[in-house]
Parts: sequence; C-alpha cells; structure tokens
Amino acid sequence: MLAAVMSGFRWCMTQILLQKEASGLRNPLMLMSYLTPVMAGATAVLSLFLDPWHEFRKNNYFNNSWHVAQSCFLMLFGGTLAFFMVLMEYILVSVTSAVTVTIAGVVKEAVTILVAVFYFHDEFTWLKGVGLITIMVGVGLFNWYKYQKLLKDQLDANDLARSSTTNLTAKYVILE
Repeated sequence: MLAAVMSGFRWCMTQILLQKEASGLRNPLMLMSYLTPVMAGATAVLSLFLDPWHEFRKNNYFNNSWHVAQSCFLMLFGGTLAFFMVLMEYILVSVTSAVTVTIAGVVKEAVTILVAVFYFHDEFTWLKGVGLITIMVGVGLFNWYKYQKLLKDQLDANDLARSSTTNLTAKYVILE
C-alpha cells in the first residue's frame, strides 16, 4: 500500500513539475536530467544497506569474462528499455495527467498477471480473479467518465461557436 501511495505521489508531483510554467521543467528530458541522479543515489544507498553483497562472489554472473560481457549487455539493454519507458511515461504525464498514467500502470499490472497465468502457468486464484474484475470495472468506469467529459466539452465548444456566430454581442461579453 505504501508503494502504491508513493507511486501516486510521484506521478502527481511529476505532473505539477511538467505542467507548471514557473518550474521551468516543461521538457520531459530536462526533468529526467534533474530527477535521475537523485533516484540513482537513493537506489544506491538502499542497495548498499539492503542487498546481500556478501553473495556477490558466489554468483555466476561475473565469474569469467564471457559472463561479465553478457551481464553488462543485459544491464545496458534493460537500462535502455527502462530509460525509454520512463521517458514515455513523463511525456504521457506532460500531455495528459497523473491519473491516466496510474490507470495505464494498473492495466499493465493486469496484463502482467494474465501473462504469468497463461505463459508461466501461475495459479489463478479467486483473489486474482476478483482483482482482475475490479481492475477491468475501474478502468471501464474511468474511460466512460473521460468519454462523457470529452463529449460534453465538444458540445460546449459547438454551442459556443454557434452562439458566437449568431450573436456578436455575446462574443464580446465572454471575452470581457
């Protein structure tokens, strides 16, 4: 629960930074250049205290030059994918909202559950089923709400356009 709350807080703060003119961080790449060192430092500190570094010599990922090269390539590939994923998330937040990114994250987790069940043959419990139904209903309601709001905004824009062409005095009243 704490991870979900902190994730929501992170996306809301990101939206505020990206969409506020005064912050000067309207470009997602510029925002990443400020936030990435902070996140990397926090991750490094937590890793030093929480990861089992005494097991580092026992693993087979760095025991010969081939494994070192293979491990470095996999880390570079994963890091590149993560960089572009975060960049796309920041672009999405700058254009839409933190709620939209959170909903997309929830859908991503539902797809992860389905892939785990069908591809990796994980057990599909009733709790996963209830969670999946809850996700689908919630995402459906969110999309319905956004669609209704879009239709209302289009109708309001059409009414405004019609009234401004037929009644020129109303146009000046709105602008004042």
